Amino acid sequence: MIGFLILVIITIFSVSVTKRIYENEKLIGKSRDSYKIGIITDLDLKSKLQTQKHTWVSYYNRGRLKRNLNGTYSVNWDLEIPLYGYLSEFDRGMELSELINWNGMLLAFDDRTGIAYDIRTDQPMPKYFLTTGAGNKPKSFKSEWATIKDDVLYVGSLGKEFTEDGEIVDYDHCYVKKIFKNGEIEHEDWTDKYNIIRAATNSRYPGYQIQEAVGWSAKYNRWYFIPRRVSQEPYDEQKDELRGSNKIISVNSKFQDLHIQEIGERDPKKGCSSFKFIPGRPDEMVLLKTIEVNGKSSSYISVINYIENKILLPDTLINSKKYEGIEFLD
Repeated sequence: MIGFLILVIITIFSVSVTKRIYENEKLIGKSRDSYKIGIITDLDLKSKLQTQKHTWVSYYNRGRLKRNLNGTYSVNWDLEIPLYGYLSEFDRGMELSELINWNGMLLAFDDRTGIAYDIRTDQPMPKYFLTTGAGNKPKSFKSEWATIKDDVLYVGSLGKEFTEDGEIVDYDHCYVKKIFKNGEIEHEDWTDKYNIIRAATNSRYPGYQIQEAVGWSAKYNRWYFIPRRVSQEPYDEQKDELRGSNKIISVNSKFQDLHIQEIGERDPKKGCSSFKFIPGRPDEMVLLKTIEVNGKSSSYISVINYIENKILLPDTLINSKKYEGIEFLD
């Protein structure tokens, strides 16, 4: 009888430990030291092919991110694939600004047409069409970031009011799209939420932030914002090129308990266009940064531990194309 009771206790303990291990792995994944990654371009006007009518192109680059024994990272690129599209808005298309694995697809978001493409093959397939604002206008949504929270895909835009000649026209870029696995799409006005984030840097209107890198942390139950641009002055197209930011802002699910920090030395030309938490290492992020100055572009990759405020891979040049989306592929 005593042996039986001991066996029952051991079994219960074993099941409890196994459950905790399973839940922990489900939350943060299994850590490893090599990751396949993909990045995608937004070439703006250069996306249009001059050699083929009604065709636009984006470049999908794949490589491997390796974690070294000392905790630092290195990266190697091995394949770049042109992706051709045939849908446009105002003669522009395939300006892909984010990349994310979701619901069995690898989605890339065109910030001109509002189309989300599945790019698992060399022929991008349109899967979702996102319209601007509350979804009640015949114009596409300017998708800039995407993240997953509670199995729902959140897709956001720049997070600032649209202005012309210093006057506010609308708040369409302050909406966030929630895409459910059954294909349903909801439109949420995040104006107040974005203003909370902007207040942390004293950049509420007429100042601004440009949001292209936003993510939800399942481990910490917090939203993380890495603004590409931060300015306490009104938007100016030329000056905007030198308003890059190195700030990270986080809040809980109720947009309270705000925390702000800086990682590395600020380079006014660079800004973060996408980031992802490293699988199995939820305290670490891989960042994609871009430069657009005087018509010339370049892109960089880096890795940070944002909890310990450490740089694990300094800004490393990719090439002169403008990449704006990054994702882990395995």
